[in-house]
Amino acid sequence: MNTPLISFLFIFLLCCGTTSADTLNRGNGAEPDSLNIHLAQGINSHNILLDLYEGLMTFDAHGEVVYGAAERHELNDDQQQWIFYLRADAQWSDGSPLLAQDFVKAWQQAIEPKTAAPYRHLFANLLQGEKLQVHAANPHELVIKLNHPDAGFLNKLVLPIFFPLPPHHKDVTVSNGAYYLQQWNIQEYISLKKNPHFHGAKEVAMDEVIYWVTENQNSELLRFRAGELDYTETIPDHQIDWLKQNLSEQLKIAPYYGTFFLGLNLNDQQLKNPFLRQALSHAIDRGILVDKVLKSGQKIATNIIPPRNPVIQDPLFDLTKAKDLLKKSGFKPDTDRVELLYNNSDNQKKVALAIAAMWRQNLGVKTQLKNQEWKMFVVTRKSSQKQVFRSGWIADYYDPLNFLELFLTDSHFNFYGFNNPNYNQTIMELYNQSDSGQSKQLIEKAQSILAQELPVIPIYHYVSRHLVNQQLTGYHSNLMDKHLSRYLKISPLD
Repeated sequence: MNTPLISFLFIFLLCCGTTSADTLNRGNGAEPDSLNIHLAQGINSHNILLDLYEGLMTFDAHGEVVYGAAERHELNDDQQQWIFYLRADAQWSDGSPLLAQDFVKAWQQAIEPKTAAPYRHLFANLLQGEKLQVHAANPHELVIKLNHPDAGFLNKLVLPIFFPLPPHHKDVTVSNGAYYLQQWNIQEYISLKKNPHFHGAKEVAMDEVIYWVTENQNSELLRFRAGELDYTETIPDHQIDWLKQNLSEQLKIAPYYGTFFLGLNLNDQQLKNPFLRQALSHAIDRGILVDKVLKSGQKIATNIIPPRNPVIQDPLFDLTKAKDLLKKSGFKPDTDRVELLYNNSDNQKKVALAIAAMWRQNLGVKTQLKNQEWKMFVVTRKSSQKQVFRSGWIADYYDPLNFLELFLTDSHFNFYGFNNPNYNQTIMELYNQSDSGQSKQLIEKAQSILAQELPVIPIYHYVSRHLVNQQLTGYHSNLMDKHLSRYLKISPLD
């Protein structure tokens, strides 16, 4: 056995990679919860759907919203009627034409109660009673009527819930995006094939895209170093110092429009007590968490919506207040316990351990840690069988409302049992507000209610963290962290 030769080859593979120039290998975290455009919730599902489908609007290579299946639109004077004109060359992956009616059909299906679409609420402004105010004026002209103006409407149209569906069959391998579904091996990978009928097919470089299930961040890093991945879903936090020193050119860390927080079940017998919720919040040192535990550039969160200017010191960390509130709550540290649920992830485990240690050290509160595989976790967080649980939100579109809507009483994403009529009314007023100054005041009022009632404990604002093959071009860090495969290309290094 030629050991020196093998060592050389191993080092060569680590440096240069082994992936094919025609195939893009992407780490994608946990197994997608769904590839149904109406049911998909997770970012790892949306990543794939953005490759498979194209809405009226889409993302460009820099994460900006641009025209997709539509080539232009018109807006009337009262800003309530939108007319979208579809591209004449828009087609499905089987070669049949994409028509305006394909959007109407898909959207009607999305609002049906039996569909149980988690993003159904986004159609509220398009409904008159239960009737969808959308019709096809002709095969390439889609007319949409809103109940009130919505300055963020174009941004919402990039979401899968607004994608079209083929009229002729329910074959999941037929789509209208840059790629179509080729194979799905559960808990292993999902492979996509380039769609030759896509209107921008000439500019799509990669013939195949493989999304790998990479729930374990350490394994994902090893696969990247071995050249098996061109792009990772994230990085293992505990390796950040080593990565900055050894893979600095491949490491991409950038601001991300999202917030990590702990969800609190307000129907739980213990957590019904607001003093306990406040005590748990004030006992967490967010500065230590982001600087010493995470160490990837995350910013302290004191509210749900990421601010323009980051918070440097944690104003919520107050041990005197925390201990006083705990006494008022009646919680007995000697006998009572708090359960903290998180999904099966090394990074999530590290955060959960750190928070549990702070509660133990600062308040004497003992925490029972419980972890679940992602799909089971998604089910559990919807149920009443949880107390404190890992939560958070990455904005689907750039709008503060996308965060605030989570806490409406009837929101599909209200896993907290939060029911505050004053809050609901504030958001309804915000929906109908066109004055930017008044909107800002309403947003501040909504955040103030959340800070007082505390259905969730804000912890930190996210950053996107990826390892990217140096041969991969077309990658641009952006606030929404959107990187459609159609813009990516493996090119030889200079």
